[in-house]
Amino acid sequence: MARKKASTAKSTSSRSAAVKKKTAAKKETVMAKTRKTGASRKKTASSRKPAARVKKTTGRKTASSGSTTRRSASRSPKAASTKKAASTKKAAARRPSSRAASASKRSRQRRGLGRSRIPLDTPLDLVFQHDVSAREAFVFLGIRTIRELEAFGADELIRRLTSPAKQTVGRIRKALAMNNRCLSGDTRFAIEFQHHLNDSR
Repeated sequence: MARKKASTAKSTSSRSAAVKKKTAAKKETVMAKTRKTGASRKKTASSRKPAARVKKTTGRKTASSGSTTRRSASRSPKAASTKKAASTKKAAARRPSSRAASASKRSRQRRGLGRSRIPLDTPLDLVFQHDVSAREAFVFLGIRTIRELEAFGADELIRRLTSPAKQTVGRIRKALAMNNRCLSGDTRFAIEFQHHLNDSR
């Protein structure tokens, strides 16, 4: 009985030792596998990360280059458009004055004097009935109608009206000088006229 117990105890101890060895071997194999998988994962992660970073950086670079080109492309037309708008505004600010002046001239040329209110054959005494000096000038010039008056220019009328006045003033000065008299401030003319008369005699 004692031998049987001892044999059973040995067998159980050997079995338990074998089981322990097996479990330890399994644990070691599992640990080795986990280590291998972790190392492989790390390697794959380390090999993948730089590519992703490179991709990200290249993507950012391309995006940044695209954005810069877009910005430059968007800025250059905007700058050109702003310059053109400024030049057109300046030109538009300068043009209205010339345009308005030309338009006013054209309108005046087109309109002219308008429809005449007086016919050409109306007598001047009716038109200038309240202006006595004008009627005297018309009598002096021998003008009776609007048609005859419009044949003269303003300078010609002044010349014709002032020339007789100058002639009368000259006759007055000579008559006073002959009588040893003169107008105010006209003594030099009187003396020269007297010398001329003495020389002619």
